[in-house]
Amino acid sequence: MHIITDEQVHELITMSDAIATLREALAEHGARHAKIQPRVRTLGEGISLSTMGAILPGAGVCGAKVYSTHKGIFDFVIPLFSTHDGRLLSIIHGGALTEYRTAAVTRIAFDTFGRSDAKVLTVFGTGIQAKAHIRALVEGSNIERVFIVGIEGVAEACAQMQALFPRVRFEASEAQSAVKAADVIVTATRSPVPLFDGALVKAGTFVAAIGSSKPAAREIDDTTLTRAGLLVVESLEQAKEEAGDLLMAAPGIVDWNSVVELGNALAAGSINHCVDSDITVFKSLGIGLADVALGELVTRRVMQKTAKHTQANQ
Repeated sequence: MHIITDEQVHELITMSDAIATLREALAEHGARHAKIQPRVRTLGEGISLSTMGAILPGAGVCGAKVYSTHKGIFDFVIPLFSTHDGRLLSIIHGGALTEYRTAAVTRIAFDTFGRSDAKVLTVFGTGIQAKAHIRALVEGSNIERVFIVGIEGVAEACAQMQALFPRVRFEASEAQSAVKAADVIVTATRSPVPLFDGALVKAGTFVAAIGSSKPAAREIDDTTLTRAGLLVVESLEQAKEEAGDLLMAAPGIVDWNSVVELGNALAAGSINHCVDSDITVFKSLGIGLADVALGELVTRRVMQKTAKHTQANQ
C-alpha cells in the first residue's frame, strides 16, 4: 500500500496526462461501464464531511474522495482499492488531484463542444482553480489573449501565467469588457450570485461554471441559460441535486430532458458538433469518477517507479 503526497502527484503527472486519462474515464461512464457514487455531505458544528466515489472496472479500481470543509478551507484524501481482490492500493492526499481533475474535465468539455478557433479566454477568479483552468485551456489551443477578473491577486495571477505562457497576452480586466470580448468564459469563484449579464456574451461562446457545487449558489444568470443552445453536465443525477446555476433558474428555463452528460457525448463520439451561433454552458460540479481515475494513474506510476528502484538495487 502506498501513501502519496500532493508533491508526488505534481511530480508524477501533467495536465495533459490528466486530460487524456479523464477522457477515457468519462467515456467509460458514458458507455455505462463505470459507476458513480454521488456526493454526500454531513454537516457538523463548524465543519462538514463530504464523500464522493466511483467504480472504474476498466482501470481495475474503485475508491472515494473524502474531504473536510472548515471555514471555507478544504482538505482531501482518496483511498483507492483494487476491483480484482478488494485490497487497498493507496491513500492519496487529494489537493493536487482536485486541481488537475477539475480543469482537465473542463478542457475535455471545451474540446468536445467548444469552437476550435477560440482565441480569447476570460477567467473569473485568481485562485488555484482559476490558474489551473488557464493552464488547461491555453496549452495546445489557439487561445492568444486571457482576461483575468477578480477581487484580489489579479496582477500577481497575470504575471504568474504570463511567465508560463509567453506567447499569450494576459490582462487584468473588469467584468463587462472581459465578457464582451470572450470566446471562452470560466467562472471559478465562490460567488453565490451571477457574476455578469448574460446579454453581453457573444454568440458561439463556451461558458464553464465551475465555482459552486451547492444548490443555493450560482455564478451565471438566467439570460445566459436562456441564450444557451446546449447545457452540459458531468452527471445528471448530481446536477439535479447540486447545480445551483441550473436549479435557481426561473421555471421553464432549464429543460432537464435536453441537458447532455459529457460522458455520453464522448462515448458516442460527438465531438465539436456545436453550432457557431450557440452559447454552450458547461456546469461542472466535480465527480468522484475523476478523482478515482487520476488516483489510479498516480498509483500506477508510483508502483512503476518503486519497481524500477527495486530492480536497480537487486
